Amino acid sequence: MDDLQDYLTGLPDEIMEGIPEIVAEVATGYFKEAFAEKAFDGKPWAPLKKEKHHGSLMITSGNLLNSIRPAYVGRDKVIMSAGNDKVPYAQAHNEGFAGSVMVPAHTRTSKKGKTVSVSAHTVKQNIPQREYMGKADELATRLHDRIQNHLNSKL
Repeated sequence: MDDLQDYLTGLPDEIMEGIPEIVAEVATGYFKEAFAEKAFDGKPWAPLKKEKHHGSLMITSGNLLNSIRPAYVGRDKVIMSAGNDKVPYAQAHNEGFAGSVMVPAHTRTSKKGKTVSVSAHTVKQNIPQREYMGKADELATRLHDRIQNHLNSKL
């Protein structure tokens, strides 16, 4: 990836036109594909401990998948991001997490329909890494091919 970046920064402006957008498009598609493949860069995700009744592995609402987007697209670099106010858990899933999490006091509804107060407490969590964004050889190959096609069309 670093070699590709060095190569691209040395190209003239008229040839570089369109390449950052290609990188953003290909990267977004590749990172979203990880959810369908349930793998990243050829490495499968850790399976769930117990089967889900709805949704798929890492997809229940689709908020995490839909939060993947280019945050910055410029001649010098493309920055991809995932997560937002609805998806504070994006980093924990991508990198894995083991530790305690503080749960604030709140109310919930019991199965019988009664409102129950829950006091603040901590919960130990162990979220296995299920990477969907990062450096990937497969992505670098796709980028190389798309950029090569783009350059061939310019020449």
